[in-house]
Amino acid sequence: MTNAGRGWTPASSQGTNVLKIKDSPKRVSMSRPDRDWHREVVDKLNELTALPRGWDGYHGRAVRFDTANFALQMLEHICPEDSPAPQIIPGVQGDLQIEWHTDNGDIELDIRGPYKVEAWFASYETGPDGEEQLLKSDFTIASEWVRKVTEPVVAEPAAA
Repeated sequence: MTNAGRGWTPASSQGTNVLKIKDSPKRVSMSRPDRDWHREVVDKLNELTALPRGWDGYHGRAVRFDTANFALQMLEHICPEDSPAPQIIPGVQGDLQIEWHTDNGDIELDIRGPYKVEAWFASYETGPDGEEQLLKSDFTIASEWVRKVTEPVVAEPAAA
């Protein structure tokens, strides 16, 4: 069996195991998607993980790193690149509340820890009580809600 069609040849026929790669591919690099809200969210999460004990005047804890990291990963998956940054509020137990309030509706994602998210959505379609979901690993509904809430409001055409 020959290796001629596999993109590599032995570097020497002296019985060594060193291989020379023919026509190595161009360099491929990985990076995070460039999202309008990303830097703002990262800065806020860094600030909240550095809060001192008792930041709330009582016994409030800083946001846990694993919770902040999970929140960022979740947002990278559910937010369109041009969506506005959400409001991010620390909880006293090291948890986070992530919110959007727009003319299209309201979303509140209460992140108790990785894969423990209590989600609430309300719009003119759902009424003021909205709908609630407990999210653990499937965040499809949260992604749909974010798209609904953050898409531009289209004005109704004027009646003639």
